[in-house]
Amino acid sequence: MGGLWRRAMGDQRCVAKYQVFSDMRWPEKTGIGNVMTAMMDGCPSHAEVVDLDVQGRIGSPLSPLAVSRSLRGKALDGGVFWSAGFVPPLWSPVPSVVTVHDLTHLHFYSRAHALYYRHFFLPLYRRCEAVVCVSDYTRREFIEWSGMPAGRVHVVLNGVSPQFSANTETLGLPYRYVLYPGNHRSYKNLDRLVCAYARSGLRDMDVHLVMTGTENAELMNLARNEGVEAYVHFAGRLADVDLPRIYRGAEAIAFVSLYEGFGLPIVEAMASGVPVLTSNVSAMPEVAGDAALIVDPYSVDDIARALRQLMVEPGLRAELAGRGREQVRRFDWNASADALWSIVDDVVSAGGRCLQGAV
Repeated sequence: MGGLWRRAMGDQRCVAKYQVFSDMRWPEKTGIGNVMTAMMDGCPSHAEVVDLDVQGRIGSPLSPLAVSRSLRGKALDGGVFWSAGFVPPLWSPVPSVVTVHDLTHLHFYSRAHALYYRHFFLPLYRRCEAVVCVSDYTRREFIEWSGMPAGRVHVVLNGVSPQFSANTETLGLPYRYVLYPGNHRSYKNLDRLVCAYARSGLRDMDVHLVMTGTENAELMNLARNEGVEAYVHFAGRLADVDLPRIYRGAEAIAFVSLYEGFGLPIVEAMASGVPVLTSNVSAMPEVAGDAALIVDPYSVDDIARALRQLMVEPGLRAELAGRGREQVRRFDWNASADALWSIVDDVVSAGGRCLQGAV
């Protein structure tokens, strides 16, 4: 475990074994949990990850304090703090690297949330040696909001699990359907999606609308009022093996969110060989490239026209699916892990924080 240094691109980088103190509370099968798992799977042998076993709820306003308490007395020989999530430590004896997935608090939460992030989280981010964002859009928005030097804010794209491209099975639902895969938060725009589906004429083509998650009473009331109640379905909580299957069986994916820091369902659909309908705002056009039908998510008519176009033009569906298979190659978890750990290596090297020093 002696100190080893290598010279690359004119810089000296520490590749001696060092410790990575990490907040690993992020639940599996969530967006951040998926990132954490992928980064851990790609962790290099010279990085020894130490679970800080942080206590308390992740979303607590005191979460940064809980992280710092867990760090106390554990980083005596240097190293780095890293989290796949957005919670920085209140204070840290070692450099910090955190991942910011989006800035939804600026747009869709209360004024109190925005003030909290501005006056509490922002100073903590500015103390971080590096902030990692999941898209160019999020990086630009974060730099503008935070005022941090651009050189300390990086992009590491999300990847997509190979289970989506490898899967060839469907759930065998007894009807054709357009799929919305995601949660039911307000900014996911599901009310407009239901209204657009009702106006699109897909009901008359016997093409249904399926949404993941448990039944949402408000959305079902809306579907009832729009006359499409019998054609709107909720798939419930899907087992891991069933998520790729429900993608594969869809005629198209409708992901017309009002805001995304990345938009993982876009690449999951592309990996599944399914055409994508998505929004022209935030990070979604960046992730989709030219491999999706892009709409104004605030326009019910625009969404409705696009849904109908996808159903009446099989050639368009095939073309988008083909482009999607090319576009999705940009999003590889192994490449993402390499990029993340290179950033962490650079942070450790800059601080000279190897466990055994350098020779």
